[in-house]
Amino acid sequence: MAYADYDFYANDFLGSAVPVDLFPQMSERASAWIDTLTNDRLADGLPTNARHQKRIKMAVCELAEVYYQLYLAETQGIAMATMEQKSDGTTGIITSKSAGSESVSYATPQQIGSGAQSWSKVYSVVGDRQKTNDLLLKTALPLLMGIRTDNGIPVLYGGL
Repeated sequence: MAYADYDFYANDFLGSAVPVDLFPQMSERASAWIDTLTNDRLADGLPTNARHQKRIKMAVCELAEVYYQLYLAETQGIAMATMEQKSDGTTGIITSKSAGSESVSYATPQQIGSGAQSWSKVYSVVGDRQKTNDLLLKTALPLLMGIRTDNGIPVLYGGL
């Protein structure tokens, strides 16, 4: 079960990058990552401390945005791999297709470049499991440091 919902994402985290229809999937993946990172210390419920609850939910929202960026980068990578040839013999990323009179629109180099610049950190980790995990870890750790379970155990503690 995800630790944060879209209402928290939109109203408390003030996020807008992840569409409402994809947020449940992204927050579920983010929550699963946090469970892995915390050795399932949160699986039975969040701490009763309201500040700790909010920080956990903030971490989920941050990770959900990273997962969404990874999703978009992978989708664009697939689009690059399946580029079609234009009528002049060149290839490009298809941005739209029409069947009626066979209209195909391709992304301009400026569109491709601006997207790559703004997402360069995410693009650099796509396809590399270790780099992806490192990005997720660096995103979540600052928000999860210092959070304790109701039993007083730090959620990031790796011992028994």
